[in-house]
Amino acid sequence: MGEIRKIGQDLQKIEEAIADIAKEFYSTYQGYLKALGQGMRQQLIFASYHICTQAYPEAFLKLSFSQRQKMQEELRERVKIGVQELQELLEQNPEYRQKLDETSAAELMMSLLNEEDEGEQEVVTQLKDEKKDIEFDSSVLFSSQTLSQTTNEKKQEVVDKTEDIPNKTEAEKILNSPENIIDKLDNIDILIPWQENIEKQIPEIFKKLSHQINFILHKSEILPKKIPQKVLEAATKMESGDTSLGGRPNLLNLLIEAEDLDDDDPKVTRITAINLRLSEIEFTDINVTSWRNKIRNLLGKLSQLQREYRKKQWEKSVIEAESAWRSSWYED
Repeated sequence: MGEIRKIGQDLQKIEEAIADIAKEFYSTYQGYLKALGQGMRQQLIFASYHICTQAYPEAFLKLSFSQRQKMQEELRERVKIGVQELQELLEQNPEYRQKLDETSAAELMMSLLNEEDEGEQEVVTQLKDEKKDIEFDSSVLFSSQTLSQTTNEKKQEVVDKTEDIPNKTEAEKILNSPENIIDKLDNIDILIPWQENIEKQIPEIFKKLSHQINFILHKSEILPKKIPQKVLEAATKMESGDTSLGGRPNLLNLLIEAEDLDDDDPKVTRITAINLRLSEIEFTDINVTSWRNKIRNLLGKLSQLQREYRKKQWEKSVIEAESAWRSSWYED
């Protein structure tokens, strides 16, 4: 009994340390996500500027003054929503771990569109000389009707997202309050999945935002109009390594090869598109890097506490099992 009592005291001390580190995790992620949002916004604006002025200056100059303003406003609004989505990662119920393997609504929509022309199109991706080659049948390029429909759906998504912001009920505000969330994080079996879930969702937000920014540039005819949206979406999901192409962060160079049945010579088009990468934002922004280092330090402390906690739990289980054996054993 004395050993069990001592182990119980040790477990209580570890649980108190976990509760303290949970508060540190929450406040550190507050600072990290805020800095990351600012860095992401800056890098997206820089990447969009490069595409409009360096990659496709002639296409940008074809736009009227009002069209440029409209496109830039859409870019700002979409980036603003992306920054907000990063902040909202802290408002998620820690007891709910999002399944990242679930199909999103956007992916489901794209899969339904792909089913219609699955027999006509083949997309092949491969890495060649640090550039991506995508081959597709030119007969299945996005029609104006499909592009218009997708545009309307994207606009409605922005409207819905914006309208949802001020309509949070008091119950939701209390449930998602920092105090309520931190109280739940004092359990190590909740704290660890909560931290891992945040880390997994950040790249997902980046992929979605990259595709949405590319869509705006495509709709404005900065990016070549003949390139299907589904190809651009696939491009943002590619693994491009830790280094940027051409020395430009968060940009992806594509070589698009369109096969024409009436022409034996395939036509190759070079595309530069947005592809946000967490590693590049952290590398180029010293503020984001500083917060990331704090998270790494906390992870080291949490890992040590986890090992000690599991060890004490095991020791307690062994002693209780030995006691249970003796209490039920008898000689014939």
